Amino acid sequence: MKQDLFLRSSTIMKKFEERSRMKPYELISHTADIGLKVNGKTLKELFENAAKGMFEIITGLSNLSNLTRLEKKGLEKTIEVKKEVEDFEELLVDWLSELLYIVNKEHIYFNGFKVVKLDNSGIIGKAKGSKIGPRELTLQTEIKAVTFHGLKIEENTQGFSCSIIFDV
Repeated sequence: MKQDLFLRSSTIMKKFEERSRMKPYELISHTADIGLKVNGKTLKELFENAAKGMFEIITGLSNLSNLTRLEKKGLEKTIEVKKEVEDFEELLVDWLSELLYIVNKEHIYFNGFKVVKLDNSGIIGKAKGSKIGPRELTLQTEIKAVTFHGLKIEENTQGFSCSIIFDV
């Protein structure tokens, strides 16, 4: 009986240790493009981590808080994507594409993300960042588009994960 309890508790501890070591995202190689393997304990966290990873690719800054040293005026934008969807993959691409559009149009580089609402009718998220001129920050990689190539959000024992490929 005691041995059975010990085995169950050690299995739970192993799962806890694995979960605590889960990286929010990591770069993956892809022919002529670049991608991310993204993880999150919840779907909201997965969407937030995907955005963080995309901005790491764009800026080359592994710690996006470094953008604050370049900050002239801190900005917070509420980004809302309203769209009836059958799956969250489409919504993830739309969320990241909207953030990418803002970068290209307004030159705002985000370093903080909070998904407020996420369901089949859309996403509402807040993004914090800085408006930075081209002389102040040399971009690492220009992302042209977020793709659907091989995109599938999967639920696992640690939460959710997916791989996202960006056209560069």
